[in-house]
Amino acid sequence: MAARRKLFLTHAGELAHLLVRAIARNGMAMEFVRTYAHRHDRRKVTADLERLREMESTISREALLLISAEVRRLLPQAFGFSRAPSDQELILCDLFYTEFLGSLGRALGWPSFEAETEAAAFRRDLEIYARWRERNPKPLRKGRSSKGDAPFPDRCAILLDPAMMEQARRAAAAFQTDLLRLGVGIFGQLGRIPPRPEPSRARERNTRALKSPVRTGNKSARATPKSGAKANPRRRPR
Repeated sequence: MAARRKLFLTHAGELAHLLVRAIARNGMAMEFVRTYAHRHDRRKVTADLERLREMESTISREALLLISAEVRRLLPQAFGFSRAPSDQELILCDLFYTEFLGSLGRALGWPSFEAETEAAAFRRDLEIYARWRERNPKPLRKGRSSKGDAPFPDRCAILLDPAMMEQARRAAAAFQTDLLRLGVGIFGQLGRIPPRPEPSRARERNTRALKSPVRTGNKSARATPKSGAKANPRRRPR
């Protein structure tokens, strides 16, 4: 039995925090940079700690932009709406998405005096990713190169290793596939109501056994003495 799903606005904040925890702050973004440097013997990429932290922060932002565009595309389906959602259904999607983006900013820890500017810049860049995802709605498979207009590989490669642009771009394209898989996986688990466990066969047999009358092979054991019959007392040994 498949699990049912019920999304609420509170899941928007949960989604944002789960994504930030998985990607930023020594998460997937940092692991990607270090793996790239080790695999391609590009120690220079991770030599400067300050630049490494800045790179991790910026690549994390690009990764969240990528997944945010995917979340927006999947929202009507996640709510169970038809392919042509009504105006009221679209309003609900917009409310969820607005809360999700606001929670992302809070989870990323944007300073209060920069929060408005950062949020506006995030939304502008998000439009680039959203337009690309609309043109390429099918899931990206690992091992296949992404479309030439995909924003993430180019933007990530420039940050990662501009001296080896094509090499860095290929690595970023593979990372993009992993990120989309992660985002879809986390988003797909929100609001899941696990099905009630079905009783095991052993439990069913035990239940039937308790409900059934006790049977024995010796019919005389169940026989009751006739009326007036005397029971034979057991003799005590002398």
